[in-house]
Amino acid sequence: MNFEQMLNAQDGVAVHREKMPFGLFYKRRIEKKYHNIVELRPELADSMMFCDALKNDHKWASQQPVPQQMHYELHEDSSGIFELELELGNFTTLAQLLDNNPAAVTGKDFIDNLVDSLTDFTKRLHDNGIYQICFAPQNIFIRKGDNAPLLLCHGSFYLSHCDTKQLYAGFEDYVAPEVLALNGKANERSDIYSLGKLIEYLYKQASMPYEYKTVVKKATDADPSKRYKNVADMKTALATKRVAKRTLFMLLGAVAVTALIVGLYIEMVPPTVDVEYIEPVPTANEVLDPYDYGFDPETDMPEATDSAFIEEDVKAYQQKAEAIFRKRFTAAANAALSKVYDDKRMSSSEKVFMAGSSALMEDLMNKQTEMGEAAGLTPEQSGRIAQEIISTISAQKQAQLTRKGYIKESESEDD
Repeated sequence: MNFEQMLNAQDGVAVHREKMPFGLFYKRRIEKKYHNIVELRPELADSMMFCDALKNDHKWASQQPVPQQMHYELHEDSSGIFELELELGNFTTLAQLLDNNPAAVTGKDFIDNLVDSLTDFTKRLHDNGIYQICFAPQNIFIRKGDNAPLLLCHGSFYLSHCDTKQLYAGFEDYVAPEVLALNGKANERSDIYSLGKLIEYLYKQASMPYEYKTVVKKATDADPSKRYKNVADMKTALATKRVAKRTLFMLLGAVAVTALIVGLYIEMVPPTVDVEYIEPVPTANEVLDPYDYGFDPETDMPEATDSAFIEEDVKAYQQKAEAIFRKRFTAAANAALSKVYDDKRMSSSEKVFMAGSSALMEDLMNKQTEMGEAAGLTPEQSGRIAQEIISTISAQKQAQLTRKGYIKESESEDD
């Protein structure tokens, strides 16, 4: 054992060392306390240009009083900066957290809170003309206890001072292609790409929810012009889809309850008898409604001003857009609900019925969003029409069923 190894053993250097883009992260015991250390890669520590960029990065970071910024001190000797000592606290990297406890991502709102916090801080970076470049899980710290994310160094400080491919060697999957290109430049769309890749990593062992799928697909497009133009747009799109998902699942619950109520009502109410109604002949003194004989817009409509015509044009366009959406969504809803309200499916258990129905309704929700955007409708307009169509078709399908309502768990146990 050499002298350095003896010192390390005496100081209690942790065995585990986490590789990061700029070096190795580990905990060192100093005077009975553990300090968080990032030991710089030798080739970076030997570069004066890198060290100058690191000082500028450190100066900016030290002035940020936000919880997402990891604060640190620079340790240097006659040869230059060789390591960073992080602020006191119990930290780990996101990668290490998920390696030790993969189930952490299933915690209540873990991913939503992580993504929201990172997008908020990324917007702050962009407002200052700074870009993170790499959102690799090894490059994100997590504070134990509240699982809050923190960022250490910011990549745009080093772009003109280092070889990007060398700097992010081993982490290329989380860096936008245009940044890795020769003399690549970074912008807001570059960070959006990296954030999308981070979300993919979080769901690598689980099925990604629909609200993230479309956002990630657009965020990670190889063509920067097809990504979100800024992180605020990305966050808004994600929030909108979360609201749409909650609305549709509430609707799914309402449909299931309605199916049960309608089924019970049909079984309890006796069948009705059809009675033909013959309209009586009007008497001589009866005043007739002139619209019973038709309506001529050229003769019966009052004259309108130009503004009235413009308003009518807008109204007609809106009605046409709604009609297009209504026609397309009715066909999609009819196909989906035909599978939900099927005698064979209704004869299954409550759990099987709800699980299958949830998958079908989620697919229908995706179609609602796509068709609504294609028709130029707002999410509120398409949601209102979709709910009306689903309720109408559900009632029709329920009336055609032989079996009224799925088998509840209590029924299955009795059988």
